[in-house]
Amino acid sequence: MNKKPLILGAGVVSIAAAAAGAYRATHPHEARTPTPPAGGRGRRRPVADDLLELPDDVVHREVPTPDGGVVHLVERGEGRPIVLLHGITLRSDVWSPQLHQLADRYRVIAVDLRGHGTSRAGTAGYGMARLARDLRTVLEALDLHHAIVVGHSMGGMTAMQFCGDHPEVLAERVDGMVFVATRAHQVFPPYVRRAVQELATLGQARIEDGRGLPSRASGGERLTRLAFGDRPSRRAVELVAEMGRSMDPAAFVSSAQGLLEHDARDALRGTRTPSLVVVGTRDVLTPVPAARHLAHLLPNSELVVLPRAGHQLMQERPDELAELIDGFVAKIEGDQPSVAQAVAEEPGPVRPTQVEPGDPAGSDGALDAADHGADAAEHVDAGVDADETVGR
Repeated sequence: MNKKPLILGAGVVSIAAAAAGAYRATHPHEARTPTPPAGGRGRRRPVADDLLELPDDVVHREVPTPDGGVVHLVERGEGRPIVLLHGITLRSDVWSPQLHQLADRYRVIAVDLRGHGTSRAGTAGYGMARLARDLRTVLEALDLHHAIVVGHSMGGMTAMQFCGDHPEVLAERVDGMVFVATRAHQVFPPYVRRAVQELATLGQARIEDGRGLPSRASGGERLTRLAFGDRPSRRAVELVAEMGRSMDPAAFVSSAQGLLEHDARDALRGTRTPSLVVVGTRDVLTPVPAARHLAHLLPNSELVVLPRAGHQLMQERPDELAELIDGFVAKIEGDQPSVAQAVAEEPGPVRPTQVEPGDPAGSDGALDAADHGADAAEHVDAGVDADETVGR
């Protein structure tokens, strides 16, 4: 039987409880009925299983870090670099659909963040600043230019930290940023933040004392299902659960502490790199208000809200994500004035009405206060109702 540390199991339960609360607050109409089971009935077909597995011809690389660690990555294809950063407890192979779908026109590079997959932390340990430094290391070691950095959840937060810590490398090597299912700050709602902090502190203390962590069976696929929206592939849910079980407990605890400290609002306000923010209406971990807030922080952004999609957009909506990346590149290269226009002119699964302009001035205004309050919940309710109508 697969085992996980008690701290991990308790932490996941806390996060799941917070996610359920956020779901009820921001999606009251949908929350009246249970979330559909994986593979359940509905209008959308789940993503094919073979798309969720790594292509046979990916190239594996290891990049040494300045502190003695190693960043593992897989890549496929040629052309403009697309650098993919996953979320906590995941691995580079979570981006398998993009390695299948984008490698005919881009050099697609999926990174294992330190402590995940086969990447190893060095003497500097963990934290958002360390992850941002690793991103810089990858960009420089592979001598990438004109890259598009796509960050999911904690990977998106890594990209935000990179914007603030390494603006000169950003300007030299990155043409655009795509933030997928992520947020600018306050990863955990206030009503669970203290409990999560106590769990992380307890786990870290045990690791530092050499006592290790007690174990228990993990929550498994039932909790993992909360990360998905409408009708995910059963195989996708299994893969995400397996990734979580395979993660080193010490790396998880240290990575979770980094999330607690995340606040990239100042860095984002000063970022002029073109950006795209993508979120699903059924994302209970980084819901629509957080994405809209993020888009308003960025001076040169657009926001895409995908109906009925959850947190795992790269697995749930690979066709939409591919179309959006193509549209974003067309905008950057001057072929289209906006992602909305690019989507309008090319037939695909994303509708132009799902793309919203960000704030040209990059001002979060009242959204900063409303992000986790009643105003934000009311704001997203109206948006979700409209998005659901479009989706139907």
